[in-house]
Amino acid sequence: MDYLNSFINYEKDRSFEYPRDVQLDRMRELAKALGNPQNAYESVIIAGSKGKGSTAALLSSILRMENLKVGLYTSPHLEDLRERIQVNGLLISELRLAECLTRIRKVLDTASWRRNLPTYFEILTALAFSHFKAMKIQVAVLEVGMGGLYDSTNIAKAKVAGLAPISLEHTDKLGKTISKIAVQKCGIIKGREIVVSAPQVPEAAAVIERTAGEREAELWQVGESIKALDRGHGPGFQRFDVSTPMGNYPNLELGLLGRHQIDNAAVAVGLAKALEKKTRWTISEGAIRQGVLDARWPGRMEKLAESPILILDGAQNAESIQKLLPGLERHFHYDKLVVVLGVSEDKDIEGILKALEGITVMATQSKNPRALPAKRIGLAAEAMGREIWVEEDAWDALTWAKSEAGENGLVVVTGSLYLVGEIRESWRKHDA
Repeated sequence: MDYLNSFINYEKDRSFEYPRDVQLDRMRELAKALGNPQNAYESVIIAGSKGKGSTAALLSSILRMENLKVGLYTSPHLEDLRERIQVNGLLISELRLAECLTRIRKVLDTASWRRNLPTYFEILTALAFSHFKAMKIQVAVLEVGMGGLYDSTNIAKAKVAGLAPISLEHTDKLGKTISKIAVQKCGIIKGREIVVSAPQVPEAAAVIERTAGEREAELWQVGESIKALDRGHGPGFQRFDVSTPMGNYPNLELGLLGRHQIDNAAVAVGLAKALEKKTRWTISEGAIRQGVLDARWPGRMEKLAESPILILDGAQNAESIQKLLPGLERHFHYDKLVVVLGVSEDKDIEGILKALEGITVMATQSKNPRALPAKRIGLAAEAMGREIWVEEDAWDALTWAKSEAGENGLVVVTGSLYLVGEIRESWRKHDA
């Protein structure tokens, strides 16, 4: 881990030139030096602003139920780096991670590489590809880290690509408009694959349709060729129907909460059937039904406790908060809502605070170097003419929020997956 952490990590250090510092040539050279492991199996690549991790987890669960050997690569992690690299639901072992990294280190300990070292994320991606090949997986489900066009995962040759909802994010890197960001996301469309898209705002939908047309890709869109119908919900489940160009699946049950997860599940079902069309595999109704039911994705409307109800959700922008709040009302009954909020410094804090208007907010911060100091969240709120509470220590912030909410209330920790991961880890330690 010390060796891995010695490489520049753009998840923590945002002072880099995009796309200059993330061009794919270096990633291709590293993969080539390792024998191009990404070519040893089928791949599905998923980009988007929100929901791509949930979609990847759902698809992985479906494919595993068909007895396929499935690799899953996601980012960031909540508590343990090994969460990012899984095969059939099992995290890469410490031993395997060390073995793969040792092999990569031998490649990098040469004069030619010392002049142009890869990044932390590039090494992790190469490590995942190598582990998947060694484990003889049949298909890799790859979540894009940032953007798409220049992301390290995009060297994989995917016959099927997914696009989760696209919204404003990383505007300093990807562009100031949704259309420009969508161009980056659509960089995963290389030509003649099947592209499955979640419902999109018009600006993003236009870019997706144009790109798919130009690159002769077949486009399946949720709301068009894929339909998702909400059938009902409760405290821990949702029921819905999905119809796709390759089959209809009524009365599916989903454990992931929030109406937006039904759309994510519809994309995942579409991706599974698109993979069936592009390969010789059969993805049965039974695999879809069980895979959707069994899928879990920690830190996304995850319930940790009762009295008060404690929910963790890594909603990172205003649009995500706007989906989170009705989701809480949809699945839980409570008297008072208190939000423990911590965000990264590149997020639209004014937009997030506006989405939380009228709600009791405790501002805090994670230990990540990119965290926006809690005091600055408080100052942003003050500039908007509203008063929120501020507590730099995340655990103390949570303790206060639970007291403020009361036994019949609900506390949600949100704004940053880094904060969610820290609270989740601390909760387990205190609970133990």
